[in-house]
Amino acid sequence: MTHKEQILKTLEKEINVCKRLFTLLPKELHEYKPDDSMRTTLELLRYLSWCAGSCLESYFETDAEKLKKVYEGNWEHGETMKPEEFPARMDEEFEKIRKFFEMFADEGLLSKTVLIPWREKMPLGQAIIETSLKWLTGYKMQLYLYLRMNKLEVDTGNCWINA
Repeated sequence: MTHKEQILKTLEKEINVCKRLFTLLPKELHEYKPDDSMRTTLELLRYLSWCAGSCLESYFETDAEKLKKVYEGNWEHGETMKPEEFPARMDEEFEKIRKFFEMFADEGLLSKTVLIPWREKMPLGQAIIETSLKWLTGYKMQLYLYLRMNKLEVDTGNCWINA
């Protein structure tokens, strides 16, 4: 298995764990947020449904105006998501990610330099890990914690294992 395949498989697992956690989420928690300064569960789900693919998409678009439109389009698409659409939207997200992974060879992880959202240059492989993968993992953990804060029957395995 190549490094590219390993990263793609890890992204897919994170998406699948998010979808699994969603199955444990009661409807009454869609508007839950632990603090006024935080996202509601639905807002969190909406962000999860597009953040990883949108970032990856930005690594293959260099025109600033087009990039702004891509981001805005992805954000708007996320904002239209109804809670019950989350699993399908996550499938769409993985399909978008998979298609971008087809655009480069394993060597591209090291040889292609990209600009991540906070304007730092780095190799594509590192950029994918620093953004798309970490965001899926971090926001998945936030979803898991929302479930825990509401005393739902979840344990650590629910956050890390797609079973």
